[in-house]
Amino acid sequence: MEHQEKARPPVFQIHYIKLFLAPVLWGGALVAGRVVAVNLPPFTTTFIRFSAVSLFLVPVLYFRRGSFPRPSKKAAILLVALSFTGVLLFNFFLFSGLRTVTAVRSSVIIAFTPAVVALVSGLFFREKIRPLMGLGILAAFIGAVITITEGELQLIFSRALSVGDLFLLGCVFTWTIYSITAKYAMAELAPLTVLTYGSVIGAVLLIPFALTEGALVDLGSQPPETWISLLYLSIGAAGIAYLFYYEGIQAVGASRSAIFLNLEPVAAISLGMLILDEELSLAVALGAVLVIGGLFLTNYQKRSSPTAESKLRTTEQ
Repeated sequence: MEHQEKARPPVFQIHYIKLFLAPVLWGGALVAGRVVAVNLPPFTTTFIRFSAVSLFLVPVLYFRRGSFPRPSKKAAILLVALSFTGVLLFNFFLFSGLRTVTAVRSSVIIAFTPAVVALVSGLFFREKIRPLMGLGILAAFIGAVITITEGELQLIFSRALSVGDLFLLGCVFTWTIYSITAKYAMAELAPLTVLTYGSVIGAVLLIPFALTEGALVDLGSQPPETWISLLYLSIGAAGIAYLFYYEGIQAVGASRSAIFLNLEPVAAISLGMLILDEELSLAVALGAVLVIGGLFLTNYQKRSSPTAESKLRTTEQ
């Protein structure tokens, strides 16, 4: 008995494993999204994804709370705004961009988002930008530019960005709006409630857009890899990953948990190369180092005051 008890992993180790797996699952979402994007249009993909997410999260919320919290009028408006930016627009830009941009490059561009959130929060919402945070924002910006231009910085002045790059930059800015709005929504409702209600509202908002694409009637003809990727995007990346992060952050705190977010672009790059056989150019590798390093500095400076994005990945108390 004594030997068996010692052999069991401590609870904190289990939570650290979950905190490790969560960003790995999120990183894999770009790989799965790349597979789906070439077979299904963006609104159809997003509608299926968040319909499945809603079916997963609604019972989880009820099980944890014992009821469905009733939002105030202010909270309801914020939830609609969150759903429009973080579900409808963000995913439209994401899956549109993944049609032409590799998962490796996409992961580096999207990893730039926390730096933009920190910059916008500092410029327009008077959140303090400390020296190391400013250095992190600058490093992430330079890394994103190197990635988008493939290291040929002069091209940013001599030619327009590709359509795929523009879509992915749309991801960055819509998620920035979403993250900042989430800060106000979570002053009204708990994070899991915000996530669940936002998913349900987002799925409803997507219905007319998905219907106009006309792809829902042809779902039966999709290859198995499309369905597997959709299941992963829904239950794996948007369901299980968030629950793992919820449980981990409750056990070890938001500050330590935020450090694990740096693994997300690393996982996306690694899985893109391993599963999709994508190449990692020297320019994208350099951009990734700068963006991930900038992300670390940004998170490090905000450890005592987590970003809205970090707070969204917290559990009900």
